[in-house]
Amino acid sequence: MKTGSLLFAVATMLVLGACGPVDAPENDVIAEELGERTAELHTCTNSCSSTGGSPISCTGNACSSASDYVVCDGRYTYCQPPNPSGCGNYGMRCPGGSTIWCPSYTQTCSDWTSCSIRCDDVEIRCPMPAGELCPF
Repeated sequence: MKTGSLLFAVATMLVLGACGPVDAPENDVIAEELGERTAELHTCTNSCSSTGGSPISCTGNACSSASDYVVCDGRYTYCQPPNPSGCGNYGMRCPGGSTIWCPSYTQTCSDWTSCSIRCDDVEIRCPMPAGELCPF
């Protein structure tokens, strides 16, 4: 019985040895089989010369640019026309007597409540005395 087992073990080793090592698949093949892909990020810019606004850019796996926008991964960013007067002089007289102003670089501005203004989508509130609420 021992001779038979020994003979079987030797034959098995010879067969396995004859096959040789199996090459490992390339990393790209493994990634594709797992549904993974590697991609470079790209950046697209637009000078916005067609609108006279400030330059814009975006970064993504895929991007493109047209005369008045950029698009990255399906997300559009449009050129904004410059505000001729800007919003640096935009302010509000507060209920307590003080005044609040948008910063000089602000491009979009509006009244937000009766005691706050909105400057480039940032709310600036009037200072209120302790215990008092904005009447809206």
